[in-house]
Amino acid sequence: MQKHFHILIVGAGPAGLYLASKCQKDGSDYAILEASDSAGGQLTRLYPEKDIIDIKGIEVIKAKEYISYLLKQVDSSKILLNNKVSDIIPGNRIIVKTNKEEYSCDFLVLATGLGSSTPRPLGVNNENDVDNILYKLDDFSSLKDKRVAVFGGGDSALDWANHLSKISDHISLIHRRTEFRGNPDTIKDCHNLKVYLPFVPDHIDVEGSKAKSVTIREVVEEGKTPKYTRIDVDFILVNYGNIAEQSNFPFAKDGAFIIVDQNSYKAKENIFVIGDLASYENKKRRIQPSIEEADRVYKIIYQH
Repeated sequence: MQKHFHILIVGAGPAGLYLASKCQKDGSDYAILEASDSAGGQLTRLYPEKDIIDIKGIEVIKAKEYISYLLKQVDSSKILLNNKVSDIIPGNRIIVKTNKEEYSCDFLVLATGLGSSTPRPLGVNNENDVDNILYKLDDFSSLKDKRVAVFGGGDSALDWANHLSKISDHISLIHRRTEFRGNPDTIKDCHNLKVYLPFVPDHIDVEGSKAKSVTIREVVEEGKTPKYTRIDVDFILVNYGNIAEQSNFPFAKDGAFIIVDQNSYKAKENIFVIGDLASYENKKRRIQPSIEEADRVYKIIYQH
């Protein structure tokens, strides 16, 4: 028999768990569908040690601790793991099909982030043949006193560089632009951090299964000669974001994102999108805005 819920949330990342905590507190009939075998989304999978600094009421908290905090406010039996959504059928009673079962709900909230995705590669020779190029970092302490080259210009890359520069004097940060996408204040006190702007990876030198060095190339105007710099490494960390798996859900899209009304975050009647998956003018893909979107959607649902 088809299982029915008043509110069905897709995605057990920070936005989905926060919304679930509100449902739990008010005694709402809800469930969360999560495609993977654990909750937390990218905060658990990719950035467990990342410091989160933009949540109102919480000064600084590690990503894994924030997920643990949210999980304590949610009934674990309401999180239905290993349920990957394959189809959504809008209507008075919304149908959601997964690889396991078919569900129905009165209100559907998509909070999947970018859903299934793979890390964007560094883009150099022999990248797949070495085992010391990392695309996520579970434990900073394992890189103590190591020579590490960090590639990326977003908040997570800067956060990695900041943490690592506190436990090693051999950290380099490389970004392809003259300015970072993330907040540069994150690394302003990292005096022993070497920063290369604007540079891109050119090639790696390999011994056995290890990259021993990475050579970076300066980004210059056409016709000018770029500088090349060789950096000896024990590890290379890559944070170029992720390549999202395109969904075939019946919604208007902006690339991998779903276009929603800016005031209600509605994609279709009684179907809402919050967090990184949502697309609207001046959208900010950070945790605090996602929490604010969840609050707004919850109010809209209970105005019905």
